[in-house]
Amino acid sequence: MPPDINTHISGSGGEPITLLHGWGFNGAIWQQTAQALANNARVTAIDLPGHGQSPMPTGDYTIESLADLIADILPQQGNVVGWSLGGMIAMQIALRHPAKIKRLILVGSVARFVRDGEWRHAVSPELLQDFSESLNNDLQQTLQRFVALQIMGSDESRIMLRKLRKLMDSNAAPQAAALQGGLKILQDVDLRGQLPQLRQPTLMIFGKRDTLSRPQTAKQMLPLLPNAQLEIIDGAGHAPFLSHNEHFTNLIEQFIHEQ
Repeated sequence: MPPDINTHISGSGGEPITLLHGWGFNGAIWQQTAQALANNARVTAIDLPGHGQSPMPTGDYTIESLADLIADILPQQGNVVGWSLGGMIAMQIALRHPAKIKRLILVGSVARFVRDGEWRHAVSPELLQDFSESLNNDLQQTLQRFVALQIMGSDESRIMLRKLRKLMDSNAAPQAAALQGGLKILQDVDLRGQLPQLRQPTLMIFGKRDTLSRPQTAKQMLPLLPNAQLEIIDGAGHAPFLSHNEHFTNLIEQFIHEQ
């Protein structure tokens, strides 16, 4: 295993499942999910490069380079769960290294993160530009603002906010260059034209109250994917695996083990 990707491994048998976190977090965000899935699987939560205990990679910080780095440590024909930015990377892995992914689970993750004329339910480009500019002034405050966006509209938002802040603080802070690189991916990458090439069985899980990756955008993606299904969790925001973990993990287990 390359030394530049840090992993958190749970369980020892069954289907291999790899978990990819979103912007600004690290593999610890999956702790509750990994514990639940580890009863019937070998679960690997990854710290994306420049996050947690994974150092910055050499070379450019692009979705293609991140996909290639992570694909190197994935088993053949495993299951990959990607949340938000992690889901965009998971889609890129599936496109560039299709033999690595048996089933793909996208959590609050869309083919294009920012709005345009046809993609009107996505976030405004100005929001991400504001985050990019504020990172240079106060990294920690910017991360705290982003945490608050994760739980907007979700049930028990105060409890969720405390949980997310604790999880963010449970590991090394992400490097500023990784945050800027991740924001650029979210700002620039558009995978809509490549969605018909994603032949792997795909499960999309979205929170009904998600304000960052809205279910309306997931519904726009669905007809572009050859083999996909969509589950929307009532009462959940952008992190349904934290607010509705039992329902979330049940959906994944059913999907992975269906014939």
